[in-house]
Amino acid sequence: MIDAFVAGTVLLPDGAVAPGVILVDDGTIVAAGPQAAVVIPTGARLRDFGDTILGPGMIDIHVHGGAGHDFMSADAAGIAAVTRHLARHGVTGFLATTVSAPWGATRSAVERLSRAGLRLHLEGPFLSPARRGVHPVEDLLPPTLERLDQLWQASSGRVALITVAPELAGAPEFIAAASARGVAVSMGHSDADWRAAAAGYAAGARSVTHTFNAMPPLDHRAPGLLGFALSQRELFAEIIADGIHVAPEMVDLFLRAKGRDRAVLVSDGISATSCGDGRFCLGSIEVEVAHGACRAGGRLAGSVLTLDQAVRNVMRFAHWPLEDALRLASANPARLLRNSTKGRLTPSGDADCVVLTSEGDIVAAFIAGRQVD
Repeated sequence: MIDAFVAGTVLLPDGAVAPGVILVDDGTIVAAGPQAAVVIPTGARLRDFGDTILGPGMIDIHVHGGAGHDFMSADAAGIAAVTRHLARHGVTGFLATTVSAPWGATRSAVERLSRAGLRLHLEGPFLSPARRGVHPVEDLLPPTLERLDQLWQASSGRVALITVAPELAGAPEFIAAASARGVAVSMGHSDADWRAAAAGYAAGARSVTHTFNAMPPLDHRAPGLLGFALSQRELFAEIIADGIHVAPEMVDLFLRAKGRDRAVLVSDGISATSCGDGRFCLGSIEVEVAHGACRAGGRLAGSVLTLDQAVRNVMRFAHWPLEDALRLASANPARLLRNSTKGRLTPSGDADCVVLTSEGDIVAAFIAGRQVD
């Protein structure tokens, strides 16, 4: 049966239409446009969302867990709980993100998460000891082609993104080999100078991990990875727009530099998200959450940000309209991952969508056309 999703405004790749409609058949969008131009077939099931906004579902490419569960240890029930939690906040696709751990534990987590059908972001162990954040220094390793192959085999090819410090020995060769397999590489947890960042980019790196965090601050005589991230027009860049990891004024500056086509909102959310203050885990790392900030040993350790709140924060911090702010959490991460079926409401695309108020609050979320409770 064809479903007709009707809303006061529908956010399409070429702009908003009001009122708009998308037709969904077996989880795929078959038509999208102004309601006056799209013929709703006789017998179609009508889903009328009134004076709301229908947009593409969000994609969180950097999330460690939520609702009390951490991807490094979550069983099937835990993974399902995180998936529901994310969907309630408008996230219809995500990369289960690891944290540095002993090599055997990393491979085991990769195998388990891949068997569960998830695609992965490996944040570690190929990070700089100088900019490791809370990643255990004893678990950091040099990037080698052998380790890449082991992770690729363990994941059955489901590794989608790897964070690498480009200044490490062997990093350019690792980045080139990962890119050749279709893996997106992001430069992060790095002490790289401009030359090392440029070498990583030339080898195939496509993004920068949580810009400003776990990298040297901007220096007008030594711009480093941060200066490189802000200045390269074609380079994607993540940002944790919670007002804690990056001040609101700097979020605004970042968005002015990267624009609506290359900025990517991420949550870096950990198991504590939506659980209140207390003690939680990020992998094997004990994290204290207080007043919305997550810390381990005095250092920030992920966040309790949700991606819908990040969108609303962009609207507030930078005075961007919802349509542009949502793009940073939907179309842009899909383009970074070279996924042409997600992140946009377009014929032949997956029917992953969200219904929002004009303020960016989530009313409903759909994955492959099915509403998530």
